[in-house]
Amino acid sequence: MSGALLKDVVELQQDGALLEVRLTDSAGGNLVSNAAGDRIASALASLNPEVKLVRISADGHDFCLGRISPMPRPGAVVTGHDLKVRVAEPALRVYDALRNCPVPVLCVVRGAAAGYGCGLVAASDLAVAGASATFSVPEMERDIPPTLVMTAMGGRLPYHAIAQMVLSREAIPAAQALAWGLVGQVTADAELDAEVRALTQSILRYSSASVRAVKEYLRFAPGLPGPAASSLAANLAGAALSARFGAPPEAKP
Repeated sequence: MSGALLKDVVELQQDGALLEVRLTDSAGGNLVSNAAGDRIASALASLNPEVKLVRISADGHDFCLGRISPMPRPGAVVTGHDLKVRVAEPALRVYDALRNCPVPVLCVVRGAAAGYGCGLVAASDLAVAGASATFSVPEMERDIPPTLVMTAMGGRLPYHAIAQMVLSREAIPAAQALAWGLVGQVTADAELDAEVRALTQSILRYSSASVRAVKEYLRFAPGLPGPAASSLAANLAGAALSARFGAPPEAKP
């Protein structure tokens, strides 16, 4: 997978060990359609083995103001199953793909991340935001329970933080997002690109085995009891280091 794969609402481009996922519809608030989300999920599920980092960024003033609405037209008669397939499952596929991606996923946030955009940030492993970035979950304004975004936030944000964002619908500033753990770093807007480049270059210097071991530990260790987490840590470290220090295969007689 190399070069520009498609240039639509979402542009996917691999540059060596970096896969860039860029939201390109800046005039429309970088809204993501279900089809575009499925392309993201598919790309993450079929990464080239040389990829060490996935980076999600966006053109324009805002990161992502949500999804292109998959809701049926007013007055349409649909079943709960139809709504599940049309509304819920496509978003959850993307959040799951971010969590289950075999390498770290880095979100670069400038401007507003709202609803689905906030979910993308929450489901990623790393997030760097400009100081003027804001984060919100406004779905309740339309009487839609944002349980999909809450799923992305689960395990990443404290209970009270999720409840506050969802039920107040108020946008929180980057500093509050940092305090709650929604993002890992906040920097001056003018320095955002430089900080992201430095972090990207730092990660890409590591071996693929080490990077993937870190991501696998982050995926599974939080849900394990202490001894199992320790065993996982030992197995992952041993497997990653064997590529560097492992004995050569025995010569055949």
